[in-house]
Amino acid sequence: MSKSLGFSGSKAAINPVTWSMYNYLNSIDTSAVDNTNNLLAQTGYNLAQTLSMRPDYVYSVDGSDEARQRAENAVYNSYVDKLTPAFANQTSDLETRLQNQGLSVGSEAYQRALTDLQTTQNAALNQAAYQSVLAGQNAFSDSLSNSISAADFSNNARMLPVSEILSLISTSPSGYQIEQAKYGLLNGAVNDMNQLQRQYDSDQASRLMNTISTTGKIAAAFMASDKRFKENIKKVGQLDNGLNVYIFNYKNDKTPRLGLIAQEVKKLKPEAVFEDKSGFLYIRYDLAVK
Repeated sequence: MSKSLGFSGSKAAINPVTWSMYNYLNSIDTSAVDNTNNLLAQTGYNLAQTLSMRPDYVYSVDGSDEARQRAENAVYNSYVDKLTPAFANQTSDLETRLQNQGLSVGSEAYQRALTDLQTTQNAALNQAAYQSVLAGQNAFSDSLSNSISAADFSNNARMLPVSEILSLISTSPSGYQIEQAKYGLLNGAVNDMNQLQRQYDSDQASRLMNTISTTGKIAAAFMASDKRFKENIKKVGQLDNGLNVYIFNYKNDKTPRLGLIAQEVKKLKPEAVFEDKSGFLYIRYDLAVK
């Protein structure tokens, strides 16, 4: 008896190809992958308990208010440095022009002209203040964007070792995966043997039984292995005698199977192949795997 993930079946009911694949699965050493998975699981558990307290990961960022203030001051001062002498020249020119026009200092016309000039100059100062605020906001946004990029880079860099480890073990089977494969392999093999008649459609079953009755062959000794019965055929291994092992399903049954192709066996082990009246081939696995 063989037991694997709850499997319980008769070894005698399983063909040699299945046992060859089963023994191959048993030979795979998964200790490195299993130990790595255990280490990752323990590390992940430890990390989960302290994740919110880890100072080396960045969970929030903000822009620099100092950068905003510097930009505002720089832009505003730049405007003022240019406007101040310009304003002085404008005022001096206006006063000279008004006096040449005969308007006395303090007169209504004189004062109205100076007020209009000051209004224009104040508007220029307001525009300078507006531009400085925009510059400060842009500086803050740039600072915030830089902080986010730096945080993302830092966090992604810390994840690289974990990603590398996961990538390295992703193509290696774990012990659990091997046990699953063995379980499916053995249960599939037992189902193959116990439900042989259900694997064929009515025409194939009738043809097999008619051939057996006229030739005296023992039904249980042969399995339908003609390539024409099968689909989705993919090579998965090779026996010691050179015969290829395939995974496939019968055309009237989508259950994955493991086995040989009768056309190939006939070339290497013709004594293991039986041909019925319609030209379809069947295999005796006990002879084919020798």
